[in-house]
Amino acid sequence: MTIDVLDTIHDPGKPGGPNDDDLGHAGNCAWVFDGATGLGDTQLTGTASDAAWLAQAGSAALKARAPSHRGPLTALAEEVLSDVSRRFDAEADRQPAERFERPTASLILIRHTGGVVDCLNFGDCKVLLRDGTGAFHSFGSNEESESYENNLASRFSEQRKTEGESGAPDQHRSSILDRLRKVRNRHNVSGGYWVFGLDPEAAEHARTRSFPITAPAIALMMTDGFEALAGDYGRYTEEALLDAALDRGLASLKDELRHIERELDPEAHQFPRFKQSDDATAMLVKLG
Repeated sequence: MTIDVLDTIHDPGKPGGPNDDDLGHAGNCAWVFDGATGLGDTQLTGTASDAAWLAQAGSAALKARAPSHRGPLTALAEEVLSDVSRRFDAEADRQPAERFERPTASLILIRHTGGVVDCLNFGDCKVLLRDGTGAFHSFGSNEESESYENNLASRFSEQRKTEGESGAPDQHRSSILDRLRKVRNRHNVSGGYWVFGLDPEAAEHARTRSFPITAPAIALMMTDGFEALAGDYGRYTEEALLDAALDRGLASLKDELRHIERELDPEAHQFPRFKQSDDATAMLVKLG
């Protein structure tokens, strides 16, 4: 079955800065990656961002494998993770000293086959889906680690609010970084949490869901940096966000997102977050 791309947005959180997200489609599959902001002191891949390297490597592997793959999405994910892991070993300047240095990402991957849309998810990327009958579905959720990082972001913002524009002192920043690194050290290990990264065995822990649909259907795939319009900032319900993407276009929604972050709440007091703006990536597709 066909996937037609109607609209995309791929906007870095910092104008002119690197974008740790990526997106793509091939055959009857489409996907969006959200690379996790690195916590290491140096990059491992000789690029501006290990997270961007991972997202782009994942996209390249999916483009190569997705069109001919006929098995379950978890099997496709395992093959892609293996490709990325081998590429990292070949291209990295050095191996990570601790797990928090390893690049990781969230992912939403969909495949349209007949009257079914299969979905695979790591982390907090999300897809909103409406089929030809009007039935609406949402898939994708926060991992334990991301919920914890959001709590830390709230504390960080409260500290900044108390201390004024100068921001948190180095000691507070160091404490937050240490806590984040401890959380990241638990990724892709037994008893921890599972993400897209350098570990092929993570594929069997991915969240999956299949939705029967009546074509034509519309799907909005996005990173949490874009989904914040509905989730964090409360400007839309999920269904209303899908409607707005269709009616107004993704660029208009991106402008609204950046207006909130850079003009209405630039100091992150109303909406606690580590960065003024996160990378925002979204793709609107038609499933025919």
